[in-house]
Amino acid sequence: MTVITDEARRWADRTYPAVEFTVDARDIAKYAHAVGADDPVHFDKSAAMAVGYRDVVAPSTFCYVVRMQAYNLVGRSRLEPDGSPSDDVPPLPTRRAMAGETTLDIQRPVTAGDVITVTKRLLGMHEKSGRSGPLVFVEMEFTYTDQNGDIVARERFTRIYR
Repeated sequence: MTVITDEARRWADRTYPAVEFTVDARDIAKYAHAVGADDPVHFDKSAAMAVGYRDVVAPSTFCYVVRMQAYNLVGRSRLEPDGSPSDDVPPLPTRRAMAGETTLDIQRPVTAGDVITVTKRLLGMHEKSGRSGPLVFVEMEFTYTDQNGDIVARERFTRIYR
């Protein structure tokens, strides 16, 4: 018996509105401090320029900051109990969620002054049997482009519902 309904299947290949995020040096510095990245290129423009960047450069996983602010900073009424946006949760009989696999393909570093546009797409979902019952794997793709339309990074993220 499957828990993925026809209504849920219609969510496959769903796209969401693009969201724009302007990166500033303070965002980069806060994230660098949070993840323990202490290279001066994250804090000092002249240090970053000395190694070829046009401004301070973000640690490689900074795209997560962009995604979380772009799609998760919504009113509490639009969030699930685990903090994920309700718009991301297909109509399934189960709502308990956990993170699955994430891959991030980085094309170039993010620097202060970049205007990053994030597009989100639900790639699909599939079901497996777990010890405590059915598990539904929902796969999302996030594409990060800069102000010139060039891809900065592409992320694939799986959320598992049980």
